[in-house]
Parts: sequence; C-alpha cells; structure tokens
Amino acid sequence: MLQKYLTEESLPDEQRQVLTSAYHRLVSRNPTEAWTTGQWMTERPGGSDVSNTETLATYVPEDTTTATGVEGSKLGPWQINGFKWFSSATDSQMTVLLARTPRGVSLFYAPMRRTIQEESHRESELNGIALQRMKNKLGTRALPTAEVELKGMRAWLVGEEGRGTKQIAAILNIARIHNAMSAVGFWGRGLGISRAFAKVRQVGKKRLCDIPAHIKTMAKAHVEYRANLHITAFVVALQGLSEQSSNSPRKTATGESHVIPPLEDANHLLRLLTPVVKGLTSKAAITGLQECMESIGGVGYLENDEPNFNIARLYRDANVLPIWEGTTDMMAEDMYRVVRGKAGKKVMGAIDRWLDMMLLPASGAVAQLRGPQLRNEENTVLRWWRELRNDFVDIEADEFRARGREMMERLGDVVSGALLITDANRDGDSIATKIASNWTKSKTPTSLA
Repeated sequence: MLQKYLTEESLPDEQRQVLTSAYHRLVSRNPTEAWTTGQWMTERPGGSDVSNTETLATYVPEDTTTATGVEGSKLGPWQINGFKWFSSATDSQMTVLLARTPRGVSLFYAPMRRTIQEESHRESELNGIALQRMKNKLGTRALPTAEVELKGMRAWLVGEEGRGTKQIAAILNIARIHNAMSAVGFWGRGLGISRAFAKVRQVGKKRLCDIPAHIKTMAKAHVEYRANLHITAFVVALQGLSEQSSNSPRKTATGESHVIPPLEDANHLLRLLTPVVKGLTSKAAITGLQECMESIGGVGYLENDEPNFNIARLYRDANVLPIWEGTTDMMAEDMYRVVRGKAGKKVMGAIDRWLDMMLLPASGAVAQLRGPQLRNEENTVLRWWRELRNDFVDIEADEFRARGREMMERLGDVVSGALLITDANRDGDSIATKIASNWTKSKTPTSLA
C-alpha cells in the first residue's frame, strides 16, 4: 500500500520522506531497523463493517508542537480522536488506521510514539494513544490486543481523503491471504506432530502407524490438507502476479507456469478466490487440528510447555482465523458481490478459460502433461463447474446469498480439484495421483461416483 502511494508524483516531499522511511523499515530484515505495524479498523458500532467508523480526523496544519517521531520524522498535520475497540500489535512502532474526515472514511499512517522537547532533554511518549485495557483472548495470546483511546494522535493522510475503505481493501486482501497461510501452516504443524507421535506411540503391541483405522483417519486428513494447501498457494501466486507489470513472465523457478493464467484473468481470479480461500481454510484448519489433537490422545489436550507437542495452542490460535478480517458468512457475501457485480461476466469467463487450460484434453501447454489415469476426475470437476456456473447465473439473489457458504465450498472444490489433478499430471507422481483421485471421490455423492 505504501509502495503504491509513494509512486504518486503529487505527493508532497515532506510526506514522501516520512512514508519512505516507514516503508523501508517495514521491509527491512535488519532487526535494529525493522518495524512492525498495527492495523486498527475495528470499532464498537461496526465490527468488521468499517463504514460505521466513528473516530474523527481533523486537519490542523498550524500546530507548532516541537514533537517528532522517535526516529526524528515530522508528525502529520492530522489530529485523530476516537476509540478503537480491537487493536492488535499494540507493541509495534507504527499503525495504519481509519478515521472519518469531512469527506468520509479515510486512511492514515501514524507512529506509535513521539518525542517532545523538555527543558534540557527530549522525552518519549505515546502518540496520543491511551491503552484502556488488554483483551483476554482465547488464543493468539502472544499478540497484544487492546482497546485504544486516541486523543490528539498526529497522523499523515494516506491516499485520497474519503477513499479509505477502498484503499484499505489492499491490506485486507493481503491479510486474508496471510490468514489462509496461517491456517494451513497451523494445520500442517499439527499433522507433523501427529505423524511423529504415531511412529513411537504403542497401543498394545502395535505402533499407531501400524493400526489400519488410525492410518485411514490420518490419510483422509492429509488429503484434505493437501487440497487446502494447493488452493492457498495458487492464490498466493495470483497475488504475486498481480503486483507485477503486465509484461512479467508467468514463470516459476522450474520454468513456464502451467497453472497461472494471463494477468487480466489472474486479477479476476484473485478478487474472487481471496475471500473463498480465507473462508474455507480457516474452518478446515480448526476441524483438522481437532483431529490432530485427538490423534495423540490426552497429550494433545494438554497445554504443553514443549512446542513439539502443543497442538492445544495451535487449536486455540486457529479459532480466530474464521473471525479475523471478516467471518465466513462475510467471505461468502464478498464472493456473491464479485460473481453478481459489474465484473461478474469477466470473472466467470476467467474461470472458464482457466479450467479449460487445466482440464480440457487439447488445451495447450497443460495438455502435454495429461495422462489417461485421471480423465474421470477431470470430467468430474468440469461437471461440478458446469452445475455451479448455472447456479451462479440462474438462482435468485436471496437464495444465492442464503446458500453462500455452500456456493463458496463448491467453488473451492472446483479449484482445488483442478489443482490436485494438474499437480498429479505434472510428473505422474503416484502419491499425488492417488490423492487427487481419493479427494475427488470423497467430494462426489455415492450415487454419482
């Protein structure tokens, strides 16, 4: 967000200097220079609905205070007053936040602390910030979250006044993708613990890894995990392409990408799939981690000091993922707005072309990878898409929105299925082929299998 804003030629030199310094500190890998940042949007009236923002920002350029940011940068000409109900990373060096100006909800950057000149020295203090109380959360306890009162916070406007909701969307999309990565990361860690435990834990005279029922349960969990990991990685790749120029080659470390569409289609898929992947992975990770916790018995239920076994902490932390950056139903509603919005036809066309590239027998570069062993699975996924596409277009708006989660899950199945099949076809790996086949069968009603 800052990087994009810094490219604007109309940005005043003084403000450019401040924001450039903040940007370089945010991306720095030097621990003596690097900053972290908070993202303060949530208020009591609106929750995730930032249009109800009550915090006010007033333009006061005549302020003659001698205070500066702790790194020496000038404080902004806007004064912010209000209350943020759920503010994370309160131990960071800066924050971005929304506040209302006469032109509407706007986006601001502010340092957490400022220095003021005393008689003989400079003193550091919070930048108009008062921490009211810390939140007592179920999980993510290592991340301090507080109710924050703002009185005279000095800040810089980021972007156009009154356009904060749109500008924060870029951060929300990144945060939703990060949310999905956290979900599969927690889940993958839990599965790793479960696998290691199964190799050493004995029940009777057998290790867990030698008991068929246990292996079947773990295998099913790993298949689900693989599908969620693939769709998450795909959305990450789409995000990466969207941040490049239109002339950037669609290549991976091993050569031309067989799954990434051209830039315009990639942007449409990114807009559609970001809420989908956030909504689906966050719920799946909770279910998956519960299975991991159960798989190691009482040890899994304990709050272990040793991270090697602490699935309970992973489970607690994962429960915030369906809530952060919008609940599951909000993600389904966002998907509805994309499908039925102004760009809906272009979005549908982008999916059509991508699935053709991935699954149709005569589709260019991907066709040469395709073998006959997964042809039935390819046809199954294409049938899923035809049925879902008809529902996307034909059903009434109220029914679509009421069935939002179901529609989102079906779209996730289509995309995950295409990715699993292409992954298996890429090198003919027998395990990947078995995973793609078993996953597709698990999602197909028995009468249609």
